[in-house]
Amino acid sequence: MNVEGAPMASALTFTTLLNDSRAGIGGKITSYRRGLLTTSDFSLTYAYGIPTGQKNWLFFGLSGGAISNTIDLNKVSDPNDPAIATYLANNIQPAASFGMLYRSGSGLNIGISLPQLFPSVFNSDESFSELTVSPTDNVFFTIYYKRKVESKIVARNKGGLKQKVKTQEAIAPLEFYFNYKYSKYGNSQFELLAKLNLTQNFWLGGSYRLPYGFTGNLGINAQRFTFGYSYEPGNQPQDGFSQGTHEVILGLKLGQLKKFKRAAPVLRSTLTKTPAEKHTARFQETVEDPDNINQQQQTDNKKKYFVVIRVYNDFTAADVYKKKLITDKFNADIFYNPQDKKYYVHVLETLKAAEAHEEVRNLKTYTKLKEARVLIVTISK
Repeated sequence: MNVEGAPMASALTFTTLLNDSRAGIGGKITSYRRGLLTTSDFSLTYAYGIPTGQKNWLFFGLSGGAISNTIDLNKVSDPNDPAIATYLANNIQPAASFGMLYRSGSGLNIGISLPQLFPSVFNSDESFSELTVSPTDNVFFTIYYKRKVESKIVARNKGGLKQKVKTQEAIAPLEFYFNYKYSKYGNSQFELLAKLNLTQNFWLGGSYRLPYGFTGNLGINAQRFTFGYSYEPGNQPQDGFSQGTHEVILGLKLGQLKKFKRAAPVLRSTLTKTPAEKHTARFQETVEDPDNINQQQQTDNKKKYFVVIRVYNDFTAADVYKKKLITDKFNADIFYNPQDKKYYVHVLETLKAAEAHEEVRNLKTYTKLKEARVLIVTISK
């Protein structure tokens, strides 16, 4: 604002995950106009994620396209200037960038990107000095904390009455960002940002960017639409340079929500059993501390390990739940413990402690059977 020929940047972007994969694609068209110079670029992006644990990921992204620089000759006093003629001869060039991000289940994320893999060539005339740009001359680092909490019950007004409803998706109440842009040519800068998500549909934020000062922003989600607004006051390095900067973002969500796909393990409790395989636990073994989840990882032929889902006092209720699990393709059965006179519905029986504990972790991670635990049984001689 308040600058003749003030710079204006416009961008149109699109991103999506590919169905049933760990990959995503995107596209971007931007235009950056400042005075008589306009820079336009088009790029396509491919991203891929690799799980490094149950809740950790490593993502890579590569973009490629073209960039064009043009001059408005109507604003040039001497269109025959040799510098302009040689500049216009190189107005379309290749452009590419690369980035990677490590995302941990704790909420801490670390990223690095190289925004300019190919050097820009502004003039090919040998009478002008040329500047060689390396991909590492400009590097962008980011560290941020963003941890989502599970859906919760909230009170909302509906028809003049307050009702308890469950939020549709998890949100991160607070987000913190630290960005650092390194430049070999002396204009490095850092930025601190914070974002407060008051609800799923409204957030407030603020940042401090050296040497430009503070920025405030807010955002609203309305069904499939997103609106964001940011304002940076006129705290420029030079007093009176401008009256501030406005930025407006409009977003549209298309299709259904897609999630990053993890390679689900083979659940032993769902494998088809051979006809000769059967359970022999009921009434034939004794239980050692049924509430203790033993972390022993070695095979002990004097013990059996059961992956138990639920415990019942009544056989009929246990049998009903067992049949439900069988309908869901689990190898469910019932173990009766004469010591506490309870019926244990289990989905796996094994002589290996490691197999039992691994199955419990997989069931809790990839299924709705969050109550799974290990029951240790001593075989009667």
